Amino acid sequence: MMKKSLGLCSLMLLGAGLGELALSPKMAQGAELCNYRNEIVRVSGAYINNDETWVTKGWWLVEPGECMVYPDNWYTYVEVDRDQTVERTYLLELEDEEVQAVQLCVIQDRYTFYNGETYEVCDKHHYGYSDNSMQTFYLIGARRELIEYTK
Repeated sequence: MMKKSLGLCSLMLLGAGLGELALSPKMAQGAELCNYRNEIVRVSGAYINNDETWVTKGWWLVEPGECMVYPDNWYTYVEVDRDQTVERTYLLELEDEEVQAVQLCVIQDRYTFYNGETYEVCDKHHYGYSDNSMQTFYLIGARRELIEYTK
């Protein structure tokens, strides 16, 4: 009987601990980006790590009609290809919504880049590409964004 009670008590404590972890406000919930265009879009993500350093990563391909889920504390940049950025300034016009934007370096190959907040750093680390550029990344929080053609 004592072992059974101890086992149940342990399970309750474990459940309470996991519940606290899952509902912690520091845990990222999830944002979603859905591609409603008739072409593949490329997504680059950015976040501030534990050392307070910007980290940018790319690329994830999102097929037409598909969605991508990512942590809600990530900023994202979306393009069709190196020459066609997806216009997302409508995000800044949302009323009562906390949308943030930041300029960060984008490298046109699979990449992980640290401290890419200035053009000088972006230009210096060209990795063989001449079309690295500073682009606007948006933080939308835990919501769904539809990538559509704009007028």
